[in-house]
Amino acid sequence: MTVLARVVHSIPGRTRLRAESIKGDVEALSAVQAVLEDTKGVQNVQINVLTGSILVEHDNSVEDVLAQLQQRDVLELDNSEPEHYLATLHRALAESDRRLKLASKGKIDLETVSFLGFVAGGIYQCLNNHGLPAGVTLLRYAVELVTSTAIGQARSAIANLPSAEATPKA
Repeated sequence: MTVLARVVHSIPGRTRLRAESIKGDVEALSAVQAVLEDTKGVQNVQINVLTGSILVEHDNSVEDVLAQLQQRDVLELDNSEPEHYLATLHRALAESDRRLKLASKGKIDLETVSFLGFVAGGIYQCLNNHGLPAGVTLLRYAVELVTSTAIGQARSAIANLPSAEATPKA
């Protein structure tokens, strides 16, 4: 099995790879680890099943190690442009929001948690004599969050009105 992996970070003697395609797959990552440990010049290999991260400590250059793995059809390097970190963050937040809504049967979402966090943080700061600027700023963020949500919902409702109701009668 050939695994698609990206070099995330490399310094002489230490390289971190990320294999998104087998993230969470204990058997696949263990198989890659076993082959890596049997590769000439590799001193130590650590895997993180949750992230698909493979840390390789090596004596040879990283290029030599990767070339050996590619020759043995264990690893294929992913040289494509990595996803921007903000896109990754957005996807993670959207998934967290989905899971929170599912766990609470739709009663709580990240926006609600954020609002409550801003309010709690603002009150805490005010009660600890840090009302300006910390407490007031957090409370302002809470108000802006609610206001922007209300405006967004109003715009959505107006956009969904049938055209006869949207136009005022003379």
